[in-house]
Amino acid sequence: MGESITSYIEDLFKYINSYESDYASFEVEGFFQTYNGIGAVFQALREQREKAVEVDRVFLEKIKQRPLNSSDLRQLTIQIIVSFFESVADTDGQSGNAYIYCREFRNVRQDKPYFETVLMPLLAREGSLNNNFKLNHFFLKEIGRYIRKFSRGFSAEVNFEDFKGMPVHQKLLTLYLRRSELGEDIINDRDSLEFHMRNVGVFDKLRQESPLAEGYLKEWDYLPQGLSFMDRLKRSLAVVGSKLRGSFSSSRYVRLSLSQRYSAYLFYGLVIVVFVFLAVFVPLQWNRYTETRLEKFKAHVEETEKAMGR
Repeated sequence: MGESITSYIEDLFKYINSYESDYASFEVEGFFQTYNGIGAVFQALREQREKAVEVDRVFLEKIKQRPLNSSDLRQLTIQIIVSFFESVADTDGQSGNAYIYCREFRNVRQDKPYFETVLMPLLAREGSLNNNFKLNHFFLKEIGRYIRKFSRGFSAEVNFEDFKGMPVHQKLLTLYLRRSELGEDIINDRDSLEFHMRNVGVFDKLRQESPLAEGYLKEWDYLPQGLSFMDRLKRSLAVVGSKLRGSFSSSRYVRLSLSQRYSAYLFYGLVIVVFVFLAVFVPLQWNRYTETRLEKFKAHVEETEKAMGR
């Protein structure tokens, strides 16, 4: 596993370099799969200290090659993934050198305040991540996931007046955290803050503050007009399709994923379902094909007999 994850770290930084040097060639799905493939093994590294130290060494080596703030993607990726690595895998302080190095470049040392006051404004600023909404959404989820998992005393509760006084980036993070904590259908709860704010026009005003905010409000169906059922279905199918294409675009990612128990169960379960489907579908289609061919053959024989009879 150690060799696989270190090669994946190298790939991750290749994607970042590609983003910075030639954005047109940047492959967002490949970046997602590589990032997630790395994070998937952090838990296992808690028990494999020698490998964790090696991963930390590779992280630090790659991070030092260029300034952390050379691009928004580099800063977001490194600060977030290294924070996850330190929080999940570094049990003895021996594999935290990359995290310590990155923290020295922060004007706010603690993770949660840094994410909220530095990374979120970076994410929400105009033109962030080349206006790539999928990238933006990915990092919002990662920031929210980290805060929910590792922040002491985390609470999704907020009152109406406090929310109205927040800057845009804090509003987006708050809405995302509440959706994650209280359920994605919270907008349909008549007693929820979200339902009330939609009815009194708060979200209509928020969409005017930022194109990014409007994108998220549409994504979450928080605007009065919302999206039609067919639009949501098409969007969901497109997302699933792109994720499947990205998942199988790299043989190394497939091998790394299958080394994780849950992913392996999911993959092999899918394979079994596909084979069962083919076991039923193929014979049915073959029978239909042979019946069609037989009918055509009988018709040809009858036509031949009639011609010979004449």
